Formats: sequence, structure tokens, C-alpha cells
Amino acid sequence: MTEPSDRADFEAQLDEYRQHNEFSELPGLDVSMWSEDVVFHDDLSEVRYYNPIFIDHRIDNPSRFRFLMVILFFFHNVSLLTLLWGLFTGKDFSFGEVLFLMICPAFAWVLFLAEWFGARTGGVRFNRQAQMVHIGQVGGAISVPWKSVKPFFNHGVHGGDLRLFFPWPNVMIKHDGTKENFRYKDDKKPLTIYGAMDWRDTGIDGSLLRLEFYRRFMEEGFEAVQPNPEKVETSAIRPPSEVQQSQPEHGVLLHWILTPIAKLGSILAGGPLIDSFLRKQAQKFKWPEEIERLCSPGADLSGIDTTPVKPRKDIFYRPCGLDGIELVNARGQRIG
Repeated sequence: MTEPSDRADFEAQLDEYRQHNEFSELPGLDVSMWSEDVVFHDDLSEVRYYNPIFIDHRIDNPSRFRFLMVILFFFHNVSLLTLLWGLFTGKDFSFGEVLFLMICPAFAWVLFLAEWFGARTGGVRFNRQAQMVHIGQVGGAISVPWKSVKPFFNHGVHGGDLRLFFPWPNVMIKHDGTKENFRYKDDKKPLTIYGAMDWRDTGIDGSLLRLEFYRRFMEEGFEAVQPNPEKVETSAIRPPSEVQQSQPEHGVLLHWILTPIAKLGSILAGGPLIDSFLRKQAQKFKWPEEIERLCSPGADLSGIDTTPVKPRKDIFYRPCGLDGIELVNARGQRIG
């Protein structure tokens, strides 16, 4: 399997993020969330992506940037229609007007190409059986030990999100089964995985819940991340999606008025066509046979440390919204 790069380099990279105002380090794998605060909403019934051996980040679903891309393509189409109207009616556009009308199309295609590249590259797979995380790359995949993760919270747009940092591996497994030396062009920063799987994974509370989701799955298994019917209503349990799905309980204005308007705008922007194209690109991605072997029942894992990371039993953390987290002891009493 792939070997991580120098640990000292990784710590130096992390120190830069620790000093960055936009990032906060989150508890490591040795500290778990207080059990009363753990609430999962994910419908994990799609066994192709979610099962006792591995959990995938689905790349065939629209990303969090879909709404922005649809807006840009809506104005993209309006701009092109305006230019065509001017061409057929003989209207003379100034250079400034033409430049203004081309800005949205340019941004729309830049975002589309970024989504297209991401769909072709592949996703992320959390392999509990091998205690590894596999990351798709152009031409193959790289793997890193789950125990080497350092979780951080990014105080960015949309309330912030979860970032999982790993040391860079130095070997990539290619699709033909061979291995080659791997060096990422921007390896002065740690290997970064965006942790969000669902639109609810924003803000510090959502990010901590998703971190606990990964931690529990990799330590305890598939059953440990199933929704608890005593805490979650059946209507709130849905397949993970970075795009929020409107439901009747969201209210008349959102579900029956704004959502149909948004769907109409999406159709005019070519949203269904864009989704179909990106979905087909994502379906072309295949994991290398070596990765699939490691994700098969009863795989030979000789030479791989498959021991799950066990959390402490004396210290836990609790999400506190904008105040971050607080540490508590085994009786739930605040520490410090």
C-alpha cells in the first residue's frame, strides 16, 4: 500500500493551519462526541455506496456548487440570447456591454469544467476493513491510513465546513495495477479531504457530527452510524446529498412556491442536461483493482495495520454552536 510522507513535514503543514484565523483544529480520533449529542440522519440503504466494509463519497450526485452553477448558466443563456437578439436586430453593443454579457458565461464554464474534472477524477472511500482512506486521482488512486487524519474546521462561507488533513502518500496505484511514485504539485499543503457528505454538514455542529460519523464507522462499524429512531423522525432520514431537498414540512412558501420557481429556472438554465452529463462522467470512474480487492469481503490484509483507533473513556466533547466545543468527563460534567 502507499506510504505516508515524512511526519515532520506534515506537522509543519498543520502548524500553518493552526495559526490561520480561518481554521480551528478539532478533536482527534482519541476523543469521541458525548453520546447524547450524536444524531445521524443518513439513509444508508444504497449498498453500492454504503455498507459494512466501506462508505463512499458519492460523486454522481450534484455538489454544493450546483445552485451557483445553475444561476450562472441561467444568466449565461440570457446573455447569449441578448447577443443573438442584437445580432438579428442590428443593435450595436459597446465593448463594455459585450464584456459584461460574457462574464457570466465565462464563470459558468469555469465552474462546469471544475465539476467535470472532479467527476472524472473520482471520489473518496472510507475503508473500515483496511482502516484506510482511498482517494481517486487521474489515472489511479492513493491511500492513506485513517489513523493519521487530523480534522480541522474551516470558518468559511455557508457557515464553515469539515476538512480532513492527511500526510501525502508517495505511491499511487494505477488502474493497470502497477505502482508509481506520487508527488502532488501542491504538496506543501497537507492532503485535504472535504468532509461534507450532506447539506446538513455545515457549521461547527454539523461538521462535528460528520466527523463523529466517520470516527464511529471506522471504529465500531456500519450499525454505529444508523439513525436512531428515538432521536430522528422517519421523514428526516434521507440519502446524503449536498443539495438540500425541499419537503412539505419546510412550509408553503419554500416547498410550494419558491421550489417550483427554482426548478423552472433550473430547466431554463439547462440544469437537467448538466446533471445528466456530470453523472455520466462520474459513472466512468473505476477504482483500481487493488483498491476493489481491499474492499472485498475476506480480503488479504497482510502487512496493513487494521486496528481501529479506540477513543478515551474519561473525556468526551460536546458541540456548543458558535462557542465551539466543551470537554466533559464520563459523567457529562464540564472539564476546566
